[in-house]
Amino acid sequence: MQIPVEKLFEDDAQFEMTPMIDMVFLLLVFFMCASHMSTVQNVEMEIPTASKAVVPKERPERFTVNITRDGTIYSGSQVVTLDQLRDIVKSTKDSMPEMKLYLRADQETAHRHVKKVMNIMGEVGVDDFIFGAFIPDN
Repeated sequence: MQIPVEKLFEDDAQFEMTPMIDMVFLLLVFFMCASHMSTVQNVEMEIPTASKAVVPKERPERFTVNITRDGTIYSGSQVVTLDQLRDIVKSTKDSMPEMKLYLRADQETAHRHVKKVMNIMGEVGVDDFIFGAFIPDN
């Protein structure tokens, strides 16, 4: 028995757009949130270059402090004073006893600003530092 050609093309397959639209909106929301998070956590600065620097393995678990060239201190992306930084680190250290610090300073930052932050960290009991450095391509 042969099926007529007209019957073969009569029932076209239908493509459901609803799941595709849902996925597009989910991806849109994801990328909007991800781009906002990446801009919020970065402070604009020129990090020093170190040809012998090594990328640490456990950096995501570290508390980040940024120091700009004029000595402004940031806890993450929030501007703080030394006293505020002490309080923030102390409360964070109480909840995370094994807290480690990721210290980023602009290459033009005077060492006295870095030393002040390190002294504050020592007062609260943080003694594990990683210093941010740019590794040039060879």
